[in-house]
Amino acid sequence: MPNYRLDLAVPGRDLFEQREFAALGEERGFRGAWVSEVNGADAVTQAAAIGSATTSARVGTAIVPIQTRDPLLMAQTATSLAELTDGRFVLGLGTSTKVIVEDWHGRPWGKPVSGTREYVRLMRGLLSGERVTADGPFPMRRASLSSRNPRQVPIHLAALNDAMLRLAGEIGDGAILNFVSPAQVRRSVGIMKEARATAGIDAPFEVSIYFRATVTDDPELALPRYQQELLTYVLAPVYQTFFARDGYAELCATTTERWGRGEREAALKGVPMSFIAERALIGTAASIRKQLEDYAAAGMDTAFIMPVPIPGSDYPRSCREMIEALGPGR
Repeated sequence: MPNYRLDLAVPGRDLFEQREFAALGEERGFRGAWVSEVNGADAVTQAAAIGSATTSARVGTAIVPIQTRDPLLMAQTATSLAELTDGRFVLGLGTSTKVIVEDWHGRPWGKPVSGTREYVRLMRGLLSGERVTADGPFPMRRASLSSRNPRQVPIHLAALNDAMLRLAGEIGDGAILNFVSPAQVRRSVGIMKEARATAGIDAPFEVSIYFRATVTDDPELALPRYQQELLTYVLAPVYQTFFARDGYAELCATTTERWGRGEREAALKGVPMSFIAERALIGTAASIRKQLEDYAAAGMDTAFIMPVPIPGSDYPRSCREMIEALGPGR
């Protein structure tokens, strides 16, 4: 068995595939099933669906934006999902992106770090049975839950740059990292450990990484798919700062310039495989396992594996094959 936990980031395109892949993942030894939320199925319905399709795997959100659900509603949801899954639910929270929050939902972006701190504080109070009153970004008056799950719902925070990493270490039960290299994992873990030590916290803390993974003998076949996804991150200012620390400041600047001049294809094709291969899992099952060992050595506790089929392949079949190939087995 690997020296890290292996969970599945469920890749279904609809709720029926979500249920099927989550059940298969549990059968193949994945110890958790995580869902995300962008503009497809909402994370709550997905979590409920896969929770009812599994019996032992934990069920988590990676992630739900704090700006799109108020703390009381989110506490109600977390309590309900914890009850539905008999305590297997983990709440993953994050700040999403300005496009999703402001343009799509019409909600204020706010101040990510202080907003997340306040959101988690209110959530903890509500989940503990307190009656909560607050001003600030999430105002409420004497709010409370009518019932609560006897087991506290773990809260994991998506973290990228230093301030959010410190916050995750200080107030979270775990952190969820995305598109990181092993070097960035070591640095991030160091920041979070320091934050916990400074706060005098000695409780368990889980470092998870959300991976896109493609099992293939020819990584070049997957290149267009990853270039398309990574391009959006390379153009995002918050990720540009993040990638610059890994030596990719020039790539971010060049890509932004090309995009600004309307050279869309050049910007897309300019995202190199070397950059992608440092933060995604592409290759044979054996080579992917070796990569995961390197991440575990850097400080990763858990890998969320999101199967990404080769463009043009049979999507359900490819996902099943990758879940079977990468699952640790019973």
